[in-house]
Amino acid sequence: MQKADVISRVLPQFFPAHWLDRPGLVFNEFPSRIRIGYVVRSEGNYSYLCDEEFSGLSATLEEVHAAAVENLAKLPSAQISIGKVPGGAEGWIHATEDNFAAARILLPKVQQVFRQEIGEEFLLTLAHRDDCFCWSPQQTQERQEKHAKNTLAAFLQGT
Repeated sequence: MQKADVISRVLPQFFPAHWLDRPGLVFNEFPSRIRIGYVVRSEGNYSYLCDEEFSGLSATLEEVHAAAVENLAKLPSAQISIGKVPGGAEGWIHATEDNFAAARILLPKVQQVFRQEIGEEFLLTLAHRDDCFCWSPQQTQERQEKHAKNTLAAFLQGT
């Protein structure tokens, strides 16, 4: 693949850090056990950018990341739903037209919506590529533990 072709079609996609047990995926760090991978989208599918392809691009990881986020911002908007609950608000990102709902948390505009609705600081969980759930750290410990438990269950079920 040519650099221009990759740059025009690359998108960020979260994946679990244990996928790196077998080296090869190009990635950036993200908190906890999540990494940001880079996928090259084709009609009807995408494939992760691997070290072998990346080394032949003459591109830096920063260039690929910037292009991926820029390309993500060009996709049709996802929906952000906010709910008011005791102790603050919570919300999630959902998209029906692609598999990049969770990755949209990387977009400054999306982060700004959550800051406005939930508060300057918010917590988030990523059960899978189509699920990003955010909430106020002002919520009760019990409610926060429930969020973590629900996310783990969704991750383990692959839903």
